[in-house]
Amino acid sequence: MAQTMQNGMPGAAAKLRDVRFIGDVMGSYVLANRAQTPGAVQVFACRSRSVSPHEAVVNAPVSGQPGDALTMTLQGLGIVRGRISRVLDGGFAVAFECSEQERAALGARIDWLKRRTLKTVSDRRAHKRVLPRETRASLTLGDGRRFDCFIIDMSQSGVALSADTLPPLGSIAAVGAVPGRVVRHIETGFAVQFGQIQQIDQLEALLTLKTSDQRVLPGAEPSLSPDAG
Repeated sequence: MAQTMQNGMPGAAAKLRDVRFIGDVMGSYVLANRAQTPGAVQVFACRSRSVSPHEAVVNAPVSGQPGDALTMTLQGLGIVRGRISRVLDGGFAVAFECSEQERAALGARIDWLKRRTLKTVSDRRAHKRVLPRETRASLTLGDGRRFDCFIIDMSQSGVALSADTLPPLGSIAAVGAVPGRVVRHIETGFAVQFGQIQQIDQLEALLTLKTSDQRVLPGAEPSLSPDAG
């Protein structure tokens, strides 16, 4: 009993401090050093691949530098604040800065997320939108400029993206080898509607083609339906 209550913390609470969820959690983040930059994109989408009450490892379009402060919102887990601890290929790791009480509350939410995921993992109904395994892609605008971008989600008709640019509505854009148009701005980026309906089982490979492999670039006027991606 004394061991369970060591340092005044019950065993259950101590366990929650060490809980970790490995899996996809969608979210968004704001880098503090960009908040005062006029004209800069402020909010980016991200996807956590691993999260604990102490840190998260995320895929993201803009990484910042080690030590940069940020505020992050993760679906089901709420708002957390921290600093980039290391930059990774395609993202970064963030160390959370919070009190012990806040850390315990975050651990409880992560534990809930794990239990909910285990309970629903067998539900394999078809969804219109798909989360790709590879989140990084190349965005080519109609004027020839290219940007790295982050795939939020995708469907046969379009893709939602986050990048360090916000193209005008109606502008031509290609994601990987798939041409389309920007049809909607969202909180963390924008949506591109494809010129043609795509095969979902081939779509990720086409969207994530490297720049040197691209063969289909936006030049012609794509024929678009009224539906946004």
